[in-house]
Amino acid sequence: MLKSCFCVSLICFGMLSIVGCTGGQEENPNWPKRFRASGTVTYQGKAIENAEVTFTSKAGHSTGVGKTDNAGRFHLTTHIEKDGVVAGPHVVSIRRVEVIDKTPKDVDVSAGGVALPPEIKWIIPEKYSITTKSGLTADVTESGPNEFKFDLK
Repeated sequence: MLKSCFCVSLICFGMLSIVGCTGGQEENPNWPKRFRASGTVTYQGKAIENAEVTFTSKAGHSTGVGKTDNAGRFHLTTHIEKDGVVAGPHVVSIRRVEVIDKTPKDVDVSAGGVALPPEIKWIIPEKYSITTKSGLTADVTESGPNEFKFDLK
């Protein structure tokens, strides 16, 4: 009895995993129309890798995100990878930090040792990560090309 319950549980878990993994990649007719948008991020003339780029619609009904590659390029995603964002004006935030573990190597946290708070090192100024302070905007159009360049100082 216990063995059959385990098998049924395992099968159900597997089915849920499959449904969960594939269910998010289908277009939903209730989603707003999106338009491909991409661009580059540089800071002091250098491409910024692994920066988190966020476009928030000023109308407030949609947000798209992307992450820069080693050349500073990003593609925005709202629901499905690289599906873009809604048309209209957006406020933009860009965040790139390095998290530095300050816990000494000889401290075993799993054995009850206490970890020290990590150090946050801002790779680009923190102000760019706050939409109300970044000063960054973008106007996404239906006709495109929706290619944006952010050269941060």
